[in-house]
Amino acid sequence: MRRFQKDLLDVKERVVLLSAPTGSGKTVTLLTDPDRRVAIGLYPNNELLCSQIAGLHNFINNYLGMKPVKTTLLEYCIKGYVENDYTPLNLYVSDKPIDLFGRPIREIDIAGFSGKVVKTVANKGKLDELVKVSDKLEKMIKESEDKYVIILATPDTFFLLVLYAYGNFDAVGRLIHYIMTHGDGGFDLKNLDELMRKIGLARRKLINVAKVLLPARESTLFVDEYHLYGFYELSSFKALLYLLKYVHGWEGRLVLSSATPNIIFQKEIVKELGMNVKQINGLNQVKETGDEDELVRGLTKIVFMEVETGGRNRVSRLYKSSELAYELLTRELFKKYLERSRRSMIMLEKVSHAEIFTEKLYNTYGVKPKCAYSMVREDICSENGDWSVIVGTGAKIGQGVEYPGVTFGVVARVESADFLQSISRVGRKYPGESIVLVPLDTKLMNELDKVEIFSGEKVSYLELAEWVEKDGRPYMKKIPGGYENIYSTFISSREILVKLVGLALHYRLSGAYMEECVKYFKQVREGLKNIFIHSAPDNLHTLLMFRASGPSVQYCRELNGDLKCFDEGEDLGTIIRNYDVSSRDGKLVIKGIGRGEINVKCVNIRALLDLVDSLKRSGRRLLIDWYTLKNIYKCSLEVKTDDGGGESLSNVETELENQLFLVPEIMNDELAEYIYRTGRGLRMKLNKGSLILLYV
Repeated sequence: MRRFQKDLLDVKERVVLLSAPTGSGKTVTLLTDPDRRVAIGLYPNNELLCSQIAGLHNFINNYLGMKPVKTTLLEYCIKGYVENDYTPLNLYVSDKPIDLFGRPIREIDIAGFSGKVVKTVANKGKLDELVKVSDKLEKMIKESEDKYVIILATPDTFFLLVLYAYGNFDAVGRLIHYIMTHGDGGFDLKNLDELMRKIGLARRKLINVAKVLLPARESTLFVDEYHLYGFYELSSFKALLYLLKYVHGWEGRLVLSSATPNIIFQKEIVKELGMNVKQINGLNQVKETGDEDELVRGLTKIVFMEVETGGRNRVSRLYKSSELAYELLTRELFKKYLERSRRSMIMLEKVSHAEIFTEKLYNTYGVKPKCAYSMVREDICSENGDWSVIVGTGAKIGQGVEYPGVTFGVVARVESADFLQSISRVGRKYPGESIVLVPLDTKLMNELDKVEIFSGEKVSYLELAEWVEKDGRPYMKKIPGGYENIYSTFISSREILVKLVGLALHYRLSGAYMEECVKYFKQVREGLKNIFIHSAPDNLHTLLMFRASGPSVQYCRELNGDLKCFDEGEDLGTIIRNYDVSSRDGKLVIKGIGRGEINVKCVNIRALLDLVDSLKRSGRRLLIDWYTLKNIYKCSLEVKTDDGGGESLSNVETELENQLFLVPEIMNDELAEYIYRTGRGLRMKLNKGSLILLYV
């Protein structure tokens, strides 16, 4: 074991901040709490979750020597599906006890609690399947002390379970509506139970949700890549910890893990829990050269290569450096390393950048790479599992996903932490030298030359991390001022609302925590005075989502002269960020790289603006769903045409039906453009400024 892994075994504090390089074995620490015998790992997306399932499988099978009896989760992660109705579990056994840090273990179970995994693996309802899996785990833990359980989940699913909201969203939405619109004349808890009964919050379903959480009562909660959580997710995570501690009686251990720590996140979590914290800094401990016992990678050579982007400012030059990464394809250095390397990895900033690189790679070398990005094209991407080149975005492969044997890469990212995470994908656990090419705008290269990069020729991971954070200025994206202020009042009120909903549902189940309900009801009523609700009650359940993500919509694209429409949807923000778009018969058609231009048009725009303006004067903001916008204000979506007109997107409007939006005051075009282009909302252009509909 590496030193930071050993240190984690000896920690007495219940909150641990673990910093260690990518590839150094942070995930293995899921096995370092034998006294509790249950560990829960939260991973930001299904790609990383599957990578950890495969990594744990290899560790348990190869290092611990335990035999895999059932590997349903692994099968799903390799194929993307399973052929029959399986329980989402991997099971490993040993004929003789394995010494797991002082506890003899004969059996390890790994369960998948991601909503997508459960839906794919099991034919039953997701909640029913989670209850079934949880019952098995609870029984397993009770029947013998020589068994160990690991639960892997996305934060979204785990968050909804802790809230008791899983599987009954419409009824929960009506509960939220009651809480948010209840008068200031008082709050009678005795009536709350009757209200919840009437709107369909049956105790039977709440009991089922509680059953799923039984194995988690004393578990270690391991939160990987927590630096990815923005302020919206941070608010959700604070509410999750509160409910675990004060509602579910959780007495486990919290481990926050990242190779690029987030100090603000750490401070907020410590403040919420009020516990002592232990910091374990594996960045200092793990050496990149010299100490063979702690070697986590071979040497990596980083080469910055100039590209001419013509970008107007720092941010545009960084994005265009990623878009023009395909220019490296014809350079001798790229050819040399592509031919010499067994596996190569290209990590770019956007989906469209990855697609154009893939297309140019195929046209130049005849290579169909493995494509690890959204909206892939079958004509230029390979489905072959034995790949030599992988092209993807940082969101898919730049955060913790394990791809062994990669010795050559191209990295073009915008933010400093993303850059560090991405270059660490290359040369992981490989004894030889690897190389990373970084396309960078000429003007930014000149600026880079003015920075004192390193004191020596070879640097450690820690030195590189410090340089990227402090001096690697080209890798810093500046968010327009005022962005977080748009959300500030709403986010703080929402956090209290989430806590109150969890308390209220627990009260419905057990009759407990009455005083906490009253306290938070008063707080949430005070905070929500600044929000005006203009939405159907059922649609308010989206306030309880872990993150503010836009709707998933279906799209079409023209391939070889034919229009192909895809059954699986894609996030509307991803489409707008990456592709020029048009409409055909009311369907959304993507036309190739270039940013989309989808606008909201309203017949009754004057009435909507008057409402927003009146709310602004009283210091309030509008919360509204698409159903209300469409039916009361006669709003629709349009794509701009070449003649200056607009084409309707009726299929997207249907998929927007239940989407909830927060509407701030009219804002300047720069901030509106940032929010719209980054996929955080929709835009309504006005004569002066824009009205933004922020996804909730």
